[in-house]
Amino acid sequence: MSFREKLSWGVLLTTSALWSFYFVRLGLKAADGLLTQNMVVWTLAGCGVVGAALQIGLAILTSVKTSKAERAVVDEHEQGMELRASQAAFLTMAFVLGGLATFAYFQALRHPELLGAEAFAPAMLLAANGVLFALVLAEIVRHATLITLLRRVG
Repeated sequence: MSFREKLSWGVLLTTSALWSFYFVRLGLKAADGLLTQNMVVWTLAGCGVVGAALQIGLAILTSVKTSKAERAVVDEHEQGMELRASQAAFLTMAFVLGGLATFAYFQALRHPELLGAEAFAPAMLLAANGVLFALVLAEIVRHATLITLLRRVG
């Protein structure tokens, strides 16, 4: 397994686990009517800090366990795979954001009370988490695609 593949596995697993926890927790709290701004902020901050710490720790561990020569090797083929993975991530993000925008538009038409007297609190929370979801999913797709492409070659 190459150095870059090991790094991608670390990002893929930590990102998938932490942000799945985040979205499931928020979804369950919203379904129960217990979603508060404080809970969203603290859960988001906690997931961000834990995710960064885990990914930095895994990158350091992977770097220590991989020879310097192997870390330095970057060929054109590998760079091409990274570009294809980034393209897949971008397309995923564009599709999800487009879908969310369309969904939000039709929800606003069907339920104008969502944008009632308390202006944008629920709508902004949904929009912010929709964008966060698109970004997280795009990153997961990027690393999963990169791992798949690296596995095909190696």
